[in-house]
Amino acid sequence: MILNFSEAFNIAIHALSYLVSQPEKQPVPTAQVAEALGVSEAHLSKVFQRLARTRLVKAVRGPKGGFSLARDASSIKLSEIHETIDGKILNEAACLLEQRDCTRNRCVFGSLLTSVNQEVGEYFKKTTLADLAE
Repeated sequence: MILNFSEAFNIAIHALSYLVSQPEKQPVPTAQVAEALGVSEAHLSKVFQRLARTRLVKAVRGPKGGFSLARDASSIKLSEIHETIDGKILNEAACLLEQRDCTRNRCVFGSLLTSVNQEVGEYFKKTTLADLAE
């Protein structure tokens, strides 16, 4: 696999898509989402907390509590989710060897990594949660 997003970002995208797919827009318990996605409830809880801090989801406490989208799915862009979980997608490529200064005159990948970062960034900026649900 060429693209490799963090586990937390993958959980966030899938959890938010799950919330969008629910017929009633009532809060969904974390345990229900974790079971449906087959992920750790503890990890999902941490992801939901981060999403709640940036007001992408809202938390409701109590016996009928859980998480729901804080805004309409058509107004939540994938770029917002990525920035919340993993930070901004950089336009320039990071070294795959994680070297600060390259020892070569030019990257062995040429401009490929920069192009891929830009393409993914543009896709995330224009794609919403509602687009994923269609």
